[in-house]
Amino acid sequence: MKRLLFKGGIVVCVLLLIGFAFVLIAGGKKDGEKPGKEKAVELTLWCMAFDPHVDGFNLVIDKFSKDHPNIKVILEPQPGQAEMTSKIRSSLSAGKGPHAFTTTGTTIMEWAIPGNILPVTPDIMSVAEAKRDLLPENILQCQLDGQVWAIGIPDSPGDLGLAVNVDHLKEAGLPMVGKFDDMDHMLKYAKAMSLMEGGKLSRSGLSFQEPNDPMFFYSFIVDQGGQFWDNDTQKFTLQTPEAKKALQFVHDIFFKYNLDSTELPDTMTAMGQNLCSMGFIWSEFVYFAGLIYPDLNFEFIMKPSFSGKKPAVFNHTDTWNVVIPAYVSGAEKDGLVEFLKFLISEEGQLTFLEDGYIGLSPVKSVTLENDFFRTGPAKSMAPVIEAMKKGSLMYYGPFISADIMLYDIMWPIINDVIHDQISVNDALAKMEKDLNEANARSLEKYPDSPKTIIDWDGLDL
Repeated sequence: MKRLLFKGGIVVCVLLLIGFAFVLIAGGKKDGEKPGKEKAVELTLWCMAFDPHVDGFNLVIDKFSKDHPNIKVILEPQPGQAEMTSKIRSSLSAGKGPHAFTTTGTTIMEWAIPGNILPVTPDIMSVAEAKRDLLPENILQCQLDGQVWAIGIPDSPGDLGLAVNVDHLKEAGLPMVGKFDDMDHMLKYAKAMSLMEGGKLSRSGLSFQEPNDPMFFYSFIVDQGGQFWDNDTQKFTLQTPEAKKALQFVHDIFFKYNLDSTELPDTMTAMGQNLCSMGFIWSEFVYFAGLIYPDLNFEFIMKPSFSGKKPAVFNHTDTWNVVIPAYVSGAEKDGLVEFLKFLISEEGQLTFLEDGYIGLSPVKSVTLENDFFRTGPAKSMAPVIEAMKKGSLMYYGPFISADIMLYDIMWPIINDVIHDQISVNDALAKMEKDLNEANARSLEKYPDSPKTIIDWDGLDL
């Protein structure tokens, strides 16, 4: 610009400024927005290298870019949840990294309390709008300062039910069902599909070997009318009859019913290698398996209630969300606001689901009313949604160190139980002790943290 002025090209300078303003108006004006609001900006977004998330974000980015040509969103998939979480912690500590990243609800408190992430601004979604328009767990995942701290993406509660190999069902002469009536019904299917060779289990009929399985364990307890957390004392209470019965069932899958074996691979690997007929696993596995195991045919069956007396309890503590690091500011933050506004809209959520992904949207109108979950690609979710409407949806938390509690404490202890390396009683005592110690360490580090109050009656949708 200085060069032009020195050459005396005042007219050229003026024309360039007018042209630049025109570009801003053409590229940034949308739905009554002020001309020139969107500056040209590039944003990096981290997500886990999990095909349903990568595909969904790419669909959203493509559609968003058509209306926002000045905002370029670059998706950078990261290998593995644990690896990505570790990289995020490093970025937040260093104060530099991606402009936004996806994370589970189990980490939001950990990062919101010390100010590592920013609350969602009202021009993306106000607190009142979030309470009105979103499923309750998306508000409860961070009870801090009465603000919204994340924007959710489609994701189903981690303990909705089981993935089943439809060809194995046919082989056993069993009809496909939308949900199991009770535990005996589920066990009957599992026994019929198990295979034994040489006195050893060669194909699991019911696999319980997935790091997400503590979600099922929690809900098994609540299904019986039990509680694993005391709202008054703020302590974990796992040495209870309900917790013992729940963990004993997990042990019995391996040592009483002979439906799974630790000599077989983990649930997802066994499913992909045709070594498992049915398994406790996140419902999105069905969509995921369709992409990576095209020769195998999987469907989803809603789990039964552990007690058999009411609709099964579902726990959505492990929501997937997009959060904004505190180091993001200026034009990048403005661009991110526009992207997140689109992501949390009905259009954005349905775009994420476009290829048939069966994750439940955090937007109530999409999950509770849209035909995508009735007659469309995700119709297997219809029984789940009906049960949720009856008060079966739960939220267990928030806990500051929930991610560590679930994956570094609970799953390793449960894994010792299924390897017969620790008794059920000793496992519950150790789990209770380790969880309370982890929670105490978190509270010592962040003494002003809000209390954890769990609504044991279910969430009102």
